[in-house]
Amino acid sequence: MPLVIGDHAARVAAAIDWLTGLCGDYAPLRRQFIAAYFSVIATKLEAHRVDLVEQLNRYDGLYAPEDFLWSALMPLPRGWVPVGDQLLPADVVFWDGVQPIAIEIAPRTTARQSALEAAGVLVLRIEPDTMNIGPSLPDSFQHFWQGQILPSSPFRRPIPLGVIAA
Repeated sequence: MPLVIGDHAARVAAAIDWLTGLCGDYAPLRRQFIAAYFSVIATKLEAHRVDLVEQLNRYDGLYAPEDFLWSALMPLPRGWVPVGDQLLPADVVFWDGVQPIAIEIAPRTTARQSALEAAGVLVLRIEPDTMNIGPSLPDSFQHFWQGQILPSSPFRRPIPLGVIAA
C-alpha cells in the first residue's frame, strides 16, 4: 500500500483497493462485501463519534475517531481455514483472536459452507441480494474499539516535536 501520510481517506481507499484486488478477477460479490464491510465500519464509528472524541481528548489531537477503523477485524478474501490436516476455502475469512470466522456470500447453504460448519468453523452466510452485513456480524465485529486505549494502525503517525521529551 502506498504511504499516504496524514490522509485517512486515501489510506482507507488504498486498503480497500488492496483487499478488493485479493478477491479475484471474477468475484464481484466478494468485492461488494469488502465495500459493504468498510461502510459498516465507517457507520459504526460515526454513530459513536462523540464517545470516541471524548476518549481521545487526552492525546491532544494525535488521534482521530476514524483511526479506530484500523482496530476493526480485517478481512482476508479467498481465505483458507485450517481444520485438522486440511484447509477449507471460504469467500472471506476473519480471525477474531480466538477463532476463524468464515463468510460465505450465497443465497442458500452451499457445500463449502456445510463443510466448514461440519468442521466446527463459525460461518456467516450473507445474502448477495442485500449484502446487509451489519446485523449478522458477531459481537467481536460490533464494538471493535472497546477495550482499546489507542487505535491500532498499520501506519505510523509522526509525533509533533515537543510532545515527548527526550
